[in-house]
Amino acid sequence: MINEIKIDCEYTPIKYGPMATLAQSLATIAQSCLSIGLGMELAIPAIVISHLYGNDKSDFSISLTEASWYGSILFIFHPFGCFLSGVLQERFGKKRCMIFANVPSIVGWTLLYFAHSSPFLYASALFMGFSIGVGAGAVHAYIGEITEPRLRGSMSSISNSASLFGSLLGFILGSLFDWRTVALLSTLCPIICVSLIIFIPESPIWLIAKGKNDKAEKAICWLRGWVDPEIVKPELITLFHYIEVSGTIGNEGSNFRANDDNSLLSKLALFKEPSVYKPLKLILIYFFTSYSVNLSPGKPFIGKIMTEVGLRDYQSIYLIIFSVVQTIGSVILILTIRRFRKRFLTLVTISINSALLLLFSVYIIAMKNNYIESTQWIPLIIICGIYFSGGCGAACIPWMLIGEVFPNKSRGIATGVCAGMAYLLLFTLTKSYLTVEMILSIEYTMLLFGCIGIFGLIYFYNYLPETENKTLLEIEEFFASNSKAQR
Repeated sequence: MINEIKIDCEYTPIKYGPMATLAQSLATIAQSCLSIGLGMELAIPAIVISHLYGNDKSDFSISLTEASWYGSILFIFHPFGCFLSGVLQERFGKKRCMIFANVPSIVGWTLLYFAHSSPFLYASALFMGFSIGVGAGAVHAYIGEITEPRLRGSMSSISNSASLFGSLLGFILGSLFDWRTVALLSTLCPIICVSLIIFIPESPIWLIAKGKNDKAEKAICWLRGWVDPEIVKPELITLFHYIEVSGTIGNEGSNFRANDDNSLLSKLALFKEPSVYKPLKLILIYFFTSYSVNLSPGKPFIGKIMTEVGLRDYQSIYLIIFSVVQTIGSVILILTIRRFRKRFLTLVTISINSALLLLFSVYIIAMKNNYIESTQWIPLIIICGIYFSGGCGAACIPWMLIGEVFPNKSRGIATGVCAGMAYLLLFTLTKSYLTVEMILSIEYTMLLFGCIGIFGLIYFYNYLPETENKTLLEIEEFFASNSKAQR
């Protein structure tokens, strides 16, 4: 059965009113501005490449090699930003880390606006990549720590939808303005983000771990609907128990933990523990599968892909359509994740995307061998289906899991390392995409992605547990156990 692998523990929720949902939604929306900026930064290479690649009418143009580097270099500094994010989260908290992530974003957009050569493009991409890396781990760790179990999936979906909306917004701006104007307008996003994040509370879990109990109480009261301390007292006691069990409780003003020292080596040593390396392995396999079945490596070169399959006209409009359907899929995920849960949606969306990729491969082979005539609507529907299905699950769920599967004592560094490795993986896949396509041709590249999806489907059927509506302690205990599901 699809829901066969479960975390064997039941959670008895503390019932709060609709004001608690509103408060957590506001906190999520405020920090989701960072995700909107992330989506815009991920979209800009495709916009710039479409304007500058082989374009003699522009003030400067870029070659295929330069386009390949620019399309993938964004991901080189992601890991460095992610690793730094883990340290910053532990030292300064999630909130300050998210604020800091906007600084290199502003620098990156400014460099892009003034770019007149490919080195300037590379420099802007490096700053943007660093910004994405610093912000990514903090965003998902923050949501995992501030939300109730019943809302965690939906709130994480909002953050992922914000990233897709950012890409959509970038492509819309790219269809209306030249790429320099898009860069200038995009600078507003990190400025607005900082203005909103300063008004939301810090993670109560981080505050308790630092011994700032009074501030933690105020934060949890804010996040549960601006209620009185007596109302949140049972949950606060539960958080104290969780932090005490995880060995992370400390004294105010101290950056050291009760059962641990704060050195880099001690943090890296945590990766030897099953509660850390088991979810890390699971999520990295998820990311590899997700990138493959959602055509993520080819996204910066989607214009080239569309040209090869017969979509030569109206490409800027098609880019908007692809982003719209993926965003719609992510909204559907927000509305359905509590009912269908992460495991079911993972298996269904990976199955659909794998089938669509195999169908795409068959179509291209038939078209190239003149078995059928080239038509625009077939590849358009297939690509839209891939983006829509991915938005409904496989493209978003690994980012939800990253904020909830790691134990509290290593969550900051583990989410940073995991996000860094995920972006390093995406860089490798993106940088090698054109080479793989050149060797295999586009039809067999799609076939390869489809086969990866099938292998991923088999793995997740056997090893992916359900985390929806589970407390962080329940999830931590599951991965720490010698569960058959994690072998």
